[in-house]
Amino acid sequence: MFSTRRMSLPGLLIVGAIFFAACASDDAEVVPTPVFEPTAAPSGDAPAATAVPDAPAEVAPIAVPEAPAAATGDAIKGEALFAVQGCSGCHLTSEDTFVGPGLSGVGVRAETRVDGQTAEEYLTTSIISPSDFVVPDYSDIMLKTFGSSMSEDEIIDLVAYLISLP
Repeated sequence: MFSTRRMSLPGLLIVGAIFFAACASDDAEVVPTPVFEPTAAPSGDAPAATAVPDAPAEVAPIAVPEAPAAATGDAIKGEALFAVQGCSGCHLTSEDTFVGPGLSGVGVRAETRVDGQTAEEYLTTSIISPSDFVVPDYSDIMLKTFGSSMSEDEIIDLVAYLISLP
């Protein structure tokens, strides 16, 4: 009958080999690996060149606003005022929007907001009388007390800081 003795490793390997050989199919199709050989380009005349229309003689330059002139205030003091006055509660110094518009590049944008006004004039008016210039798509919710709670020098420093933002 059956022995309770374990099969030896060589015997086990032989049984496994017989099992796998029995499962192998004679119908298995062997697909050869394709071999690609480089070939020379066909000889003959090169295709005719197509005509390129003449470019316009003058190309109108794109109007790019220049960076505003340096403000006369102290940007370092203005940065401290930005924190102390709570400006960062609504405005981020990046392009991201919090409650009010992001302030990155505000000096360049301010230069073009109102015809005939410099960036300093626009930003100063926006701080003292925020309802005068409300940025499109934003509400008129900025505090109206900065003109009375800050000195003229502090406002100039704050404007210098805003213009210095990249």
